[in-house]
Order: sequence, then C-alpha cells, then structure tokens
Amino acid sequence: MSDALVLYVTRDGHSRALALDLGLLLGAEVREIGDLVNRRGLFGWIKSGRQAAMRRATPIRDPGADLKAARTLVLVQPVWASAVCPPVRSWIRAHAKELAGKRVAVLASDFGAPSSVIRAKFESEFRSEIGSLAACEAIPQKEGDSLRRKRLEDFAAVLKRG
Repeated sequence: MSDALVLYVTRDGHSRALALDLGLLLGAEVREIGDLVNRRGLFGWIKSGRQAAMRRATPIRDPGADLKAARTLVLVQPVWASAVCPPVRSWIRAHAKELAGKRVAVLASDFGAPSSVIRAKFESEFRSEIGSLAACEAIPQKEGDSLRRKRLEDFAAVLKRG
C-alpha cells in the first residue's frame, strides 16, 4: 500500500469509477464519503448545483479513514455549478485539523469545467485547511476510455513524483 488515500463522492457512479481506477494506479486505499442527501432525478440535480453554488455543507456518512498514515489525500468528486460539491465541503470542514501537512489533490468528474476553475474554487475556499493543491485534474464524463485512462495515468504520475 502507498501513503496515499483516495476519498470520493459520487452521484451517478462516474466519480466512483475514477476513484477506483486511481486507487489501483496509486496502490491506495479508496473510501466513499457517503452523501446523505437524495440527489436523484432532475430535482436532485438542481438541488446539487444550488447547494454547491451557495457553498453549503450537507450531511455525510464519514468513511472513517485513517488520515494519520496518509501523506497524500486525493479527493474525487463530481463538479456541480463549477464548485466544490457539498459532501466534500462537509468532509473537509470536519477534518480540517487532520489535513495540516498533507498533500491534497483533487480529481473531478465533470461536463467540461476546466481544472483551473476547480483548482481556484478549492484553493480560495479552503486555503487555510489545504493550502495549494498538489494536483488538480478534471476529466469530462464523456471522455473516451483511452483518453480517460491516459489522463488518469498522468495524474497518478504527478502524485507519485511528489
């Protein structure tokens, strides 16, 4: 096992698939941050975007991961309204003190928001908790399998170098 930990939130399964594939590439433990809000259907999709845009934290089921052993933490999330998704926000707020000194990276599943926008949102909202991100990548849900795999491998390589 590596000293990396991959935590993810998923609404439709895409972030889960990214997290599991990244976990294999890094040899890292993968855990789900359980979202306790019903986000199904059109109204769930609208609610998700609204909560993200308003910087809301929402109820979660904490994965109970051991953060002491992890030097690198990768947060995998869907992007709603080009923002930090509410369950990830809740998790970061709950574990802020434990994040000190950790390398934090973000892998986002989205429909086209550039990674620079996602990086800026994370770093501006959580600068005191995570500082600058070690890496940030956004992989569109419609990405072809070979391109998706290449982008995941490149992202994992950046994390392994650090």
